[in-house]
Amino acid sequence: MKKKNKMNKIRYILGLLTVVYLLCACEDNLEPKVMSPYGDEYAYTLPGPVEGFLTNAYGAIPSQIDHYGSDFLDAATGDAVTNQYGSSVYALGNGKMSSTSNPIGIWDAAYSSFQWIHLFQEKSADTATVKWWIANDENDVIERTRLIGESYFLRAYWGMELLKVYGGVTESGEVLGYPIVTKFVTEDQKDEFLHVTRNTYEECVQQILDDCDSAIALLPLEYSGDDLLLGKAYIGRASASAAYVLKSRVATFAASPAYNGNVDVQEKWERAALLSQEAIDKANLSYTALSYEAVTNPTPDKGSLTTPQDYLFRRYHNNNSLENRNLPPAFWGNGRTNPSQNLVDAFPMANGYPITDPASGYDPQNPFTGRDPRLDNTVIYNGASVEINGRGLEVAEVVAEYIVLDADTTEVDDGTGNMVEVVDIISDTVIYRAGLDSEAYDYRGTRTGYYLRKWISTKADMLTNVNQKLNSEHMFPIIRGAEAFFNLAEASNEVVGPSGIVPGCSLSAYDIMKDIRSKSIGLGATDPYLDSQLGSADDMRALIQNESRLEFAFENHRYFDLRRWMLPLDETVRGMIVNQDESGNLNYEGTDPTDPSGFVDIEERSFDSDRYYYHPLPYDEMVKNPNLENNKGW
Repeated sequence: MKKKNKMNKIRYILGLLTVVYLLCACEDNLEPKVMSPYGDEYAYTLPGPVEGFLTNAYGAIPSQIDHYGSDFLDAATGDAVTNQYGSSVYALGNGKMSSTSNPIGIWDAAYSSFQWIHLFQEKSADTATVKWWIANDENDVIERTRLIGESYFLRAYWGMELLKVYGGVTESGEVLGYPIVTKFVTEDQKDEFLHVTRNTYEECVQQILDDCDSAIALLPLEYSGDDLLLGKAYIGRASASAAYVLKSRVATFAASPAYNGNVDVQEKWERAALLSQEAIDKANLSYTALSYEAVTNPTPDKGSLTTPQDYLFRRYHNNNSLENRNLPPAFWGNGRTNPSQNLVDAFPMANGYPITDPASGYDPQNPFTGRDPRLDNTVIYNGASVEINGRGLEVAEVVAEYIVLDADTTEVDDGTGNMVEVVDIISDTVIYRAGLDSEAYDYRGTRTGYYLRKWISTKADMLTNVNQKLNSEHMFPIIRGAEAFFNLAEASNEVVGPSGIVPGCSLSAYDIMKDIRSKSIGLGATDPYLDSQLGSADDMRALIQNESRLEFAFENHRYFDLRRWMLPLDETVRGMIVNQDESGNLNYEGTDPTDPSGFVDIEERSFDSDRYYYHPLPYDEMVKNPNLENNKGW
């Protein structure tokens, strides 16, 4: 084991050296990433430099979940706002997107990663060129096989990222994806590559599916135990389980309305259903509701190798940057991400009924009582604890305090012959104290009345101890097993309705939603509201979409889901105001979704054109290559 650790260190150092001189030679965008003349073919016989190419494709994947300029992409939807008015996500939410300024553009990162991946594949394919284990042929085959499998998965992953951002409909009505590249582009091939066209959306889907299949054939289903090459030390790298769910994801996107218009997509939905069922079966998945601990402190005192089973592909970081950005200012944070009233309203009551349903029992003046427990996992609301054993959140904007400015004290007979003192108030005034966590108390305070709970550590004194800044482990779940269940439910409902089962599958949309709601809300065997949705595919679709919204809140899904579903993008973001009188009584404004006159509007979403369902290709690429057709409206 010690020899292996030493070898890993040598690989790491050599890999870094190689990375340095390769990066120096990289050109931006679609131009080829060529080798530096400083390179030596001898370096390609060493496992460290060659594996370093693959490491760069991993390294381009963000390690923190709020990686859109330190914001969640949810803050560009109706689910949240950011209090950083100069941030790229704030600009995105206000419609400020163009071909020269795209806050979520990943063209360069994806094509640079393709270059690393293809360089790795070229240098690792020939067993005579590089030897992973000099003295152990069996281990050499195992490690080479795994790494090549990882390279196919990473190419599929980056392809899907390109498809999510740039896939769209052109002015001519074609549905296009991205230019597919499957080889390392050399300096000599640069010019010919500047004349490529975008592949069709379906061609890109098929490429991703094929790469996932190649990865599945070479990768372990999961990493577990203490095996030197396939054990838990490799958790976080590509696995066959993650590839199965990635297939489910790309097939579901491919069947979605944004990429099909009015075309009959029955076969695409059937494909999505079958691939989702395949992921559930082959990866041995079962739905597990995220616990409060999983989203606030997923691996306490256990180290980074302990990962929730649902997180099939994830990144990891151990610091307090999320807390620095998002804890309330009174807890030394910056209160950056503010969940919306829109999102809070989407959580049902603990009996499963939406809060707009008379059967729910919802009280707008006690808005957090008897709610779906996922609400506690997602937002910090007035009165909720911010830290373990900490004080409750105080966002009440007004606390009335009566101050006596002048008074006379006199004695009067109380009617029984006893003289008692009476304070005769000559004048008084009322002053108002803002709650410690309100916007009125600190300019960084919440704009909506809520702070982010999900992913934020609940450790006591996380930031307040200046002599000992605490860190907390954080998992960024890029691919979760739960996604396969939602995809299967969505696809099944589109093909055979709420209770039908697609041939080749074993679960209906109803079966899946009942299991998910039973485990996440705690409904048990009875779910009368879900039962009431069985008569209509439209009703079941809306329920699935809302459940997905809650399940994947602040995982950067909602932005892309709204677009693939072609749902309205211009919903005004709302908040709430809570007042507290001198007796401690609370009065909530904006918490009644059935009373628009009482809404507290916070921020408009300026997506006023169909073009916002798709993103523009980068301007530089369009200038260099006139064969690239842009999405409509750009």
